[in-house]
Amino acid sequence: MDLDLTVVIVLLAFLSVAGVVVVFGRLLAERTSINRRLSVDAPSSSAIFGQVQPTWLNGFVKKIDEKKFGFEGTLRAKLRRDLVRAGYFSDDAMRIYIFSRLAAVVVLPLATYVAISLISPDTKFYLRMLAVAIATGIGLIGVDFYVARRKRLLQVENRSVFPDLIDMLVVCVDAGLSLDAALARIGPEIGRRSRVLGTNIAILGAETRAGRSLPQALASFADRLDLDEVRSFAVLLRQSFELGTDVAEALRVFSDEMRGKRLLRAEEMANKLPVKMVLPLGACIFPVILMVVMVPVVIRLLSMFQQVGHH
Repeated sequence: MDLDLTVVIVLLAFLSVAGVVVVFGRLLAERTSINRRLSVDAPSSSAIFGQVQPTWLNGFVKKIDEKKFGFEGTLRAKLRRDLVRAGYFSDDAMRIYIFSRLAAVVVLPLATYVAISLISPDTKFYLRMLAVAIATGIGLIGVDFYVARRKRLLQVENRSVFPDLIDMLVVCVDAGLSLDAALARIGPEIGRRSRVLGTNIAILGAETRAGRSLPQALASFADRLDLDEVRSFAVLLRQSFELGTDVAEALRVFSDEMRGKRLLRAEEMANKLPVKMVLPLGACIFPVILMVVMVPVVIRLLSMFQQVGHH
């Protein structure tokens, strides 16, 4: 038992060090770049998002920000961009992410070992170590999997709401509003349908008020949403500004195109439905139909064999 406990302590220490190296080596904390793009007079990210910034993690990752472990800033920028695309706009999102990965790597294997020891104390040692290794793997990839899944879901949601944004923008521009005023007007309306998209529009407005040109702010807006439709929208408006064409007419044509694309996506999903139904039909319904058809035949054959046997 003492040897078993010693091995577990050594293993957990190794996993803790490995978790620190993997988490802090790959994902380094950095303050959000949004505040650097906003002036003092512009609303801060806290005011835009209405979130309370947690401060209990500041000391935990402070040295990480200072030393940076010799890594380039591109990795930190990529992590920040992924978190923003997943809907996490807080300044401390990176800190919470790093702390969550570290906690998952350390706590999950320990909790797994303790649970196995309490529930099934007779479990062999190598099976316990296998369960601890699996829990460690889940702890390493679990947080990344959650962020990636949330990003995919938000992309689907934003792709569904974005055509309505274009339609509302066309109405506002036709009514005589400028593009900046139209975006500010439709922001709360879009926020009722999609909080993340509404927040991105608020950031767009804050960037333009801070002095960035509208094409640059739209390019940043497209990068945060990571949608081809939004990139096309940003390029369309930039070209309209550069060439001096009618923005309202360009938006009207783009709105018709977006509406057609949404119809094509619906038709595509409908056409995929028969293919997706093959597996559940084959796995669940076909065996039942086969049983209903074959059971009476089998019963009749068995009765015939019994009659032949009696004769």
